[in-house]
Amino acid sequence: MFKIGEFSKISNTTVRTLDHYAALGLLIPEKTDQQTNYRYYSAGQLSQLNQIKLLQQTGLPLKTIKEIIDTNDLDFLEKHYNFQEEKLQEDLDELLKKQRMVSLLKQNMREGKNMTKYNVVVKEVPERNVLSVRDVIADYTLEGELWQRLQQGVQEANAKMTQPPLNMTFFHNVEYVEKDADVEVQTSVVGEYPAAQTAEFKKAPAFIMASVTFSGSFDQMPKVTQAIGEWLEANNYKIVGPMINIGHVSPGEDPNPDNWVTESGFVVSK
Repeated sequence: MFKIGEFSKISNTTVRTLDHYAALGLLIPEKTDQQTNYRYYSAGQLSQLNQIKLLQQTGLPLKTIKEIIDTNDLDFLEKHYNFQEEKLQEDLDELLKKQRMVSLLKQNMREGKNMTKYNVVVKEVPERNVLSVRDVIADYTLEGELWQRLQQGVQEANAKMTQPPLNMTFFHNVEYVEKDADVEVQTSVVGEYPAAQTAEFKKAPAFIMASVTFSGSFDQMPKVTQAIGEWLEANNYKIVGPMINIGHVSPGEDPNPDNWVTESGFVVSK
């Protein structure tokens, strides 16, 4: 038998840790002298202590380790090993994602790019009621005509727009086209409305969007889409839907490009 100090030395475990294990009922001294209150451990308890340490190294909490030791149930142990393995894989995937982002930032720093100006975020746009106008336009500069038709539809339906309004442009072509683009403009509304002559009412589905919010003119769009593309590649996202622009401060609201605020991105999934 070993006094707790001796057992601490031979097991390379602090007395404080042994006391903690004893308080949890995980490793109780073999004998306690009632007169001196000295605690004694046996050599046979070294294997149990080593088992506790080994299980701790896998990331299992002490409460779970106690259950494993008390039950000696191999199925129970295997279940927890599988759980830890899955968790470690998730942690590894997250670390690899961070590693890819650091590599990308280092590369862009060497190339003199400023990625902090175009911060990519992923968010869910929820299901919503919208009035919509969709048409093929000969040139992208004609998007404003779609918004004029949509505004006319809002007036025809006497629709109440959400506050703040959510105005979105969808570019539905699977690939980029220089002309005859399939473009849809939407505005979110409160309640439901019958079909208007100019605009269609519908319930638009939810989607996940990776986007950049930027201020100023649309001349920045190549840099914005580059930042999004690099982020998607680094984080293993893929584009599964149209490109979308959300006008937080649009040209229709303020003619000065310096005051425009646009959120631009793509529908994505893992």
